[in-house]
Amino acid sequence: MAEHSKNIKMLLELIKENPGLPILPMVDSEICGDGYGRWSGTWGAAMVDRYLITNDEWEPRIILESDGDVLEALERYLTDYEFERLPDDETEWQKVYDGLPWIKAIIVNIDV
Repeated sequence: MAEHSKNIKMLLELIKENPGLPILPMVDSEICGDGYGRWSGTWGAAMVDRYLITNDEWEPRIILESDGDVLEALERYLTDYEFERLPDDETEWQKVYDGLPWIKAIIVNIDV
């Protein structure tokens, strides 16, 4: 329970320090079981980060900038056509990555 209280305290501090940021709850996949009713979780760690939501209409995903995997983020976010047209130079990938429409938010993990 001490970890739970620590996580709530951190979240409240981040909200106080960043009052204009949206809050994005990230639900642990283990919470989303069989689609029955409502599920309960616990407050996990919170942090300020930037995120993207992929353009995949069948299975949109959230990419966190702190994950730091430039190529995977580009592959998931860009269309196949855009991804295939990326230059071979990895430094150019970083420029495209940095230019993506990242959204700054307070990310709150909702854990099991």
